[in-house]
Amino acid sequence: MAVTSNLHAVLTGDLVGSSQLASNQSKQAMELLKTSASLYERCFPGTVCEKMDTFRHDSWQLLLNKPEQAFRVALFLRSALKMESDATTKYDTRISIGIGAIDYISTERISDSRGPAFTLSGKGVDTMKRSSLALSIETVETESWSDMIHAVIPLLDCIATDWTPTESRAVNAALMGRTQEESAAHWVSKKKSSPSRQAIGDSLIRAHWNTVHSVLQHAEKKLRDGAIKQAL
Repeated sequence: MAVTSNLHAVLTGDLVGSSQLASNQSKQAMELLKTSASLYERCFPGTVCEKMDTFRHDSWQLLLNKPEQAFRVALFLRSALKMESDATTKYDTRISIGIGAIDYISTERISDSRGPAFTLSGKGVDTMKRSSLALSIETVETESWSDMIHAVIPLLDCIATDWTPTESRAVNAALMGRTQEESAAHWVSKKKSSPSRQAIGDSLIRAHWNTVHSVLQHAEKKLRDGAIKQAL
């Protein structure tokens, strides 16, 4: 469907180290990403446009109606995968965030849509080397976003990359807005045991959640306040 020029976020990603995963593992990882995107939409209605699109065996794309949620969604998806890691198998995904206008949205497959946000996101993931999180923005005020692109996002990436499965699970729940008590009540582990509220709090401390949350709030406010002016 055609849309007027407006601001969206496109997330394009692929599994980290997919060549080292068995076919059933990569399939499960991709299914988990789709399930997590749907779960986020249920928690925060109106955020996700249509459904996550997957292609090849390890790549995916997601369109957000609320671009200010892009950073939070990216960390939600990464934490959803990372919490399934164990001593022998590591799960994670690279994510390139493109924020800009959308010209056309395909109701069949999101990856068939068109617009600057899609172009920025797609090109971004192709140029990612050792990082797992990147940001590109269509704006006439590039300098005002330089610190976010070249400093804040890389730091968030470093923090998220170091999350353990337990820390990832705690962060994933926090990103859904769950309290530590609610997180403990919903906790499902491979050991079939639930941690205490204190244990979850300790995991969030080790994951630097307070700092991450402050950065997310700052970035979201910057977008909501209209700091981005779309290129003409």
